[in-house]
Amino acid sequence: MTILFTGILLVVNFGISWWNAVSVGRIWSEAKQIGGGTRVLTIAGYVMAIAGFTMVYSFLIMIVLSYVGPNFGWLSPDQSRLLLQLVSDISYLFIILAIIPSGIIIWIHSLISFWKHKSLKSGGIAAWNTYANARNVISAARNVPSAFGRIISSVKNSKTKGNGAVVLLAIVIVLLAILGGYFTASAIMKRADKKYDLFLQVAAEAKLAT
Repeated sequence: MTILFTGILLVVNFGISWWNAVSVGRIWSEAKQIGGGTRVLTIAGYVMAIAGFTMVYSFLIMIVLSYVGPNFGWLSPDQSRLLLQLVSDISYLFIILAIIPSGIIIWIHSLISFWKHKSLKSGGIAAWNTYANARNVISAARNVPSAFGRIISSVKNSKTKGNGAVVLLAIVIVLLAILGGYFTASAIMKRADKKYDLFLQVAAEAKLAT
């Protein structure tokens, strides 16, 4: 049951991140030209997509590590647990500190949109963004201090317990997950940007007209 729930959660998060990247790509070039709040909003959505993909990749890596590490014997049981904890804590800090400011920007925009249009759709979006943003802030308040404390403690104790390589490996793993999130979001966003770029369409139509 836990495996099924985890799989569903990963698929849902991947789908949401994909949709965020596509939505950003639809207006990316136009937002660059318009600037201002529109540009800020698209960047916030882009960061949310990167963070979402990073979360999926980090979780998949932790699942693999939980099976591969102990079975191959290159890490002791204590080192394997430390590695998983560090990857979890470092990736969590990156994700939560990325999505909170981005989420606040998107939340404010949804409130403004609801105020202007006062439709059921805009109201539902504003309500969901309010809930999601509050949940993220509460999660950060509860978990960031302990996660940061565990990371600092692990780094301080790494020299005395010979776990320096484990700490370094955890950092490298999280960086790879972040890069995976960045390149995935960027590829999807650029493809959508190319497909829906109004400026390219106008230029193509003008070229055909001549």
